[in-house]
Amino acid sequence: MMKPLSVGIIGTGFGRTVHAPIFQMHPGFHVKSIASVHRQRTEDRTWNGIPYYRNWRDMLDREQLDLVSIVSAPGHHYEMAMLALQSGYHVLTEKPLGMNTEQTLQMLRESERLDRQAFVNFQWRGAPIRQRIKHILKGKELGDIQHIKYNGSFSGYSVLTESYRGWEARSENGGGFLFAVGSHMVDSLMWWMGEEITEVYGDMRTQIPSYHGDAGIEIRDADDAFTFTGRLNGGTSLVVDVFFPGIHGRGWTLEIYGTKGTLIMRNDQNLECSFGGAFESIDIEPFQPPANLEAPAVHYYNGFYQMIDGIYHSLTGNTTRIDLPTFADGHKTQAVLDAVRLSSETRSRINIDYGSMP
Repeated sequence: MMKPLSVGIIGTGFGRTVHAPIFQMHPGFHVKSIASVHRQRTEDRTWNGIPYYRNWRDMLDREQLDLVSIVSAPGHHYEMAMLALQSGYHVLTEKPLGMNTEQTLQMLRESERLDRQAFVNFQWRGAPIRQRIKHILKGKELGDIQHIKYNGSFSGYSVLTESYRGWEARSENGGGFLFAVGSHMVDSLMWWMGEEITEVYGDMRTQIPSYHGDAGIEIRDADDAFTFTGRLNGGTSLVVDVFFPGIHGRGWTLEIYGTKGTLIMRNDQNLECSFGGAFESIDIEPFQPPANLEAPAVHYYNGFYQMIDGIYHSLTGNTTRIDLPTFADGHKTQAVLDAVRLSSETRSRINIDYGSMP
């Protein structure tokens, strides 16, 4: 029987609707408390049966926790993670790890100094289809990888033109799709290949720069589309592209071209390979969510449950079943994101500096 570890969650949006219910389904975790990112004016002392704090600092001060899950806008990650680590807790932080590599390197060094385990929620590593891609690449089934295309197009025009985006519209708060989905893409690429990205040339765009609603004008400077080309250590070339404000998008497509074969993944559901002939489907054993799990948590169960299961086994000293993304991985991803932003601003190719990592 698993000994439950106590979890405190910071964030009553995604933290309450996704992290909390999936943590509650894992026999190794007990969601002990949840706290607001901002000081909400409410007299409630519980939230869906979970003890609730209006101030996240109070939760860190008063609770005895094993793990703190930080589910806030990226602009808050540094302060929250540093205080949680200094309070003696292990930490899981939403992606991206921070706002820039200066922050993420300090966070990584602090976790090492305090001997705390620290993870970044690149949960899609745990999805069975992505684990299968990792297995294929590690086994050199495609030969030497020459080129990778990874793109996503979405039907987001009405969302951007008919509603406010809040902090997600502001780059100063960590908004934008490079941070939101590009962070996952960068982490997956480096994890799949077992290599670092060495250089990028980026272009970030804000296609819908404002919204006029009943509450006034929202001015946006965060990207809703981005493209970058790059290269990995071993010479593999990359093209990464995301376009959110489409009228009708096509979803996700990953194409990996090797000297022996080609792999295509569509929407994290269908996987095909060709070794010179026709493309053939590869069966993936599904990891089905429980029938009683509701949206939006149901959409994240596939990867997030595997992620926290790995964290449990890591914290209890057992062998993990997946490659857990740590603060070191989060820092490396941040270095690539920073380089894409700098490249877009300067219209130049940027060599990536990962700094002096512990």
